[in-house]
Amino acid sequence: MSCDLTISVVNHSNPNLLKECLRSIYRSTHKITLDIWVIDNATDGTGVTDMQQEFPAVKWLFNTQRLGFSANHNQVLSQAKTPYVCILNDDTVIHDGAFDTLVHYMKENPGVGMVGARLLNSDGSQQNCTFHFMTLWTELFGICVLPGFLDGLKKLGLDRSQTLDRPASVDWILGACIVTRDETIQQVGLLDSSLSPIANTEEVDWCYRTHKAGWEVTYCPQAVITHLGGRSQQSDRPGMDSMRVEMYRTRIAFFRKHYGFLSAFLLRWIYLSTLPWNALMLTQSAVRKTTPRLQCQNAFATLCGIARVSLRPLKMDVGSK
Repeated sequence: MSCDLTISVVNHSNPNLLKECLRSIYRSTHKITLDIWVIDNATDGTGVTDMQQEFPAVKWLFNTQRLGFSANHNQVLSQAKTPYVCILNDDTVIHDGAFDTLVHYMKENPGVGMVGARLLNSDGSQQNCTFHFMTLWTELFGICVLPGFLDGLKKLGLDRSQTLDRPASVDWILGACIVTRDETIQQVGLLDSSLSPIANTEEVDWCYRTHKAGWEVTYCPQAVITHLGGRSQQSDRPGMDSMRVEMYRTRIAFFRKHYGFLSAFLLRWIYLSTLPWNALMLTQSAVRKTTPRLQCQNAFATLCGIARVSLRPLKMDVGSK
């Protein structure tokens, strides 16, 4: 029997989260049929046998080495046989009827190539999940440490559609849950695994290519999902945030791929030239004790890491489909 929706989930050694995610999918889905795949990302196998017994219909792929976000999901996307396909994080809990709603919305709106749900934090608050495409201005304000009265400038990249109670066309949606058409994948291609092994620029690129191909990317708030990993946490250990550094490296790659050499060069200049200002602001915060000293040190180490990757040759930044 053919299914309506293929769901791709990656197991990242979080068996309790993944188990609850799978339970919530089956518990909340009533009107469509599912083909669920789990990619085991070279974990130690903890909890896998139990999940295979509890969810016998779930199909498993086992990696012999750890792969990134795109490379993992592409293993399923490339062989899906359903009209609709979903990439889903393992740290999600699906609310009642969410996938029924998303698939129904796609069926009723043939011009929509990708759709995302309303994402909530674990406390039920709205999570940022709809965004505008990056520009030099948003990157300038995003990288800068700003005084409180200017901090709102960091939100220029957010699309306020996420506060609406009706569907809206947006630039890009968070990759914690994206439902797309098989037809869209055939036209725009898979996720770009060359952009980043760990960060989130892949879904920005995927949505950008979808728009470029003439499809609409939409936010559908009637479908609700709790994304447990949605809130960033400050580390209590010294050192730079390597994931954030990697994310900024891939932003340079995105600019080079879609906006051209000059834009990528200017973005590098922003990441480098703002370092003295950020050092001054962080020092002031540490001296005045408005921000914990360790947090300031970690932030500065991270900004130095971003500056270093900005000096790498451009040829390292160019992604492909």
